Amino acid sequence: MSVIQRIRRAVRAGRYDFTDHARQEALADSLWIEDVIAVLLTGEVDSTYSDDLRGPRYVMRGKTQDAVIDVVCRFEDDGSLLIIITVYIVD
Repeated sequence: MSVIQRIRRAVRAGRYDFTDHARQEALADSLWIEDVIAVLLTGEVDSTYSDDLRGPRYVMRGKTQDAVIDVVCRFEDDGSLLIIITVYIVD
């Protein structure tokens, strides 16, 4: 199964959680949780970073009605939960 399929499966099953940082950044950029979820379900993997000891991080990029946003996420060690690390509007 591809990474994008794993991400979408986790989101559809409700197996995701936002870090406090992701919530703060979404609020600062006036993004709704629904915007972030929409990007995870319809966006594309823009890049992958494998240098984190906690596991690979994935940058999902997608469009909302008003902006292009990036959602940085990774899976817990056992793969059961998708952690949304941060979100931001692409300049």
